[in-house]
Amino acid sequence: MNKKSIITALLSLVTIAGHGQVRCHVEGKFVDKKWGDEVVICKMGTDLRVNDAPQLHYKAVNGHFECDIETVIPEMYEVIPYKQYVETSSHYYGWFIVENGTVRIEIFGDKAPKIESTGEEGRLHQTMDSLGRLSYPFRAEYYEQHPMLWAYYQLLQSITMLKYANVYQNFDATPHEQMVALYESKLCNLYKGHPVHGQITTALTALRFQPGKPYIDYNVHNTDGQIVPISSLIRGKVALIDLWASWCGPCRRHSIAMIPAYERYKDKGFTIVAIARERKREDMENAAKKDGYPWQSLLELNDENQVWRKNGADNAGGAMFLIDRDGTILSTSTDAEELECLIKKALNI
Repeated sequence: MNKKSIITALLSLVTIAGHGQVRCHVEGKFVDKKWGDEVVICKMGTDLRVNDAPQLHYKAVNGHFECDIETVIPEMYEVIPYKQYVETSSHYYGWFIVENGTVRIEIFGDKAPKIESTGEEGRLHQTMDSLGRLSYPFRAEYYEQHPMLWAYYQLLQSITMLKYANVYQNFDATPHEQMVALYESKLCNLYKGHPVHGQITTALTALRFQPGKPYIDYNVHNTDGQIVPISSLIRGKVALIDLWASWCGPCRRHSIAMIPAYERYKDKGFTIVAIARERKREDMENAAKKDGYPWQSLLELNDENQVWRKNGADNAGGAMFLIDRDGTILSTSTDAEELECLIKKALNI
């Protein structure tokens, strides 16, 4: 298949939205019994800590499982051995594009699932794998010549990796930066209207969060349950945006450490806007009461407003952003002592 026909075939996938559903049959098996008999199959990026649901789980019968997935347009999904997710901190995720065709999955105990697809995207990616082009140094080059939806989801992973560029020494950011450059120069013009573009734009914006840059605006539920822009809650204040969760121990310790500073400066122009990422309201309320937060916390229930994604914290329990009165980011640290020094300076104390 030449380059022109590949692009034509791939772009034709997007038109499916106007011509009915994408129907993908998934069948799989557990090669051994290490990870039980249950898998979770969900959209890539689904956080099972807050978005788990019965319809995502599939039990194997005699080691075999199957399901049919219908979507409006082709999208990336992942398969996760559920027992492994529950019992370990590292998981052997497997990815596949939900598209017209059949996906076959083999679950192993000590390596990533083996996945084969009869769909157009699946075959293109399998060809890439067979040519040894899955390693990062080759990906941007290959995707430039063979545009496919896989490239966009791989880019999202590269953006996540780039967050570590300023944290770890000797981190080679080059291949990930090449993926970003490829998107901005070429791939952004393909697959018009596909929601992955919105995810990429949000991720790139969050990637560039750093002191001196403007903080973004997004919607949240206020304490009365109304949808309001976050800017309306911090306007004219030096504000700490505290993203936390009842199930995130480090987040709660960081929040507790900020209580003294809040009490000292709450009447001098400083505020904390806390947002809890939860499945149930009572989890937030019980944790806030136990920890003794003197501020009210807003609720992000089941990622309904995508607050964590918009803040570049998709896979994190929480994060903190110290914002100046004019909306400029002062710090992304979670260290209470460091933050208090910056708060005093911003308040001219």
